[in-house]
Amino acid sequence: MWALARVSSPLPRASSARTFAPAHARVPSRPSPSTAAGPRDDMATDWESMWRAGGETLQPGQAFDASRCEPSLVALLETGTLPTGRALVPGCGRGYAVEALCSRERDVLGLEVSETAKREAEAYLASSDKPETKQHAKIALDDFFAHEPAAKYDLAFDSTFLCAIEPSRRKEWASKYASLIRPGGELVSNVFPNGDFEGGPPFALSPKIVADLLIPVGFEAVSLTETPETQWARGRKEYLYRFRRT
Repeated sequence: MWALARVSSPLPRASSARTFAPAHARVPSRPSPSTAAGPRDDMATDWESMWRAGGETLQPGQAFDASRCEPSLVALLETGTLPTGRALVPGCGRGYAVEALCSRERDVLGLEVSETAKREAEAYLASSDKPETKQHAKIALDDFFAHEPAAKYDLAFDSTFLCAIEPSRRKEWASKYASLIRPGGELVSNVFPNGDFEGGPPFALSPKIVADLLIPVGFEAVSLTETPETQWARGRKEYLYRFRRT
């Protein structure tokens, strides 16, 4: 039986979305639902402008690039309890989580809609000292909502991806994960930023919001862990929420 670890600390409150996070934690806007429903090139153009703002390629640590994989995911990987097999990381950015997740037992695919982001991720993986990246980590230019793999995934990691999506598309986000992950597979969601502020992106999240999206479409909660500020401080509370596809 899976055990759900409860977090007793209340979620923070804030009056403004502008003061919650340093620059590296901010996430640019995804296209509106009408744009996102169109050709993938429209989405790619939007994100391409984010990665090439001012004609310069986004550097590690700038804007929405966090410069490394979330320490909470690294700690979870060290437990050896995550599914092996096929893994997916949508909106993978420079590929930090793709590198962390890949292993001889786990093939990882990162999705991006920006050609520049794809090139940067491929360059990052090529420079990695981790030998598994050469055979077990790949980046594809593809839209998560249109992604149709040949087989379902055993694991998916959602980092600062949900918070960048218009709230009107959240149910679609959950349903898409339900269609992509096999029964018994897992989705690990990095819940950030937490709060009740208005506007976005990034749009406010909470563990309850994520659970209310995923449980109705066939997921069950496995564990909920608050990320210590000493490990990863981005201005608001952050949680790693683990779900199992039923």
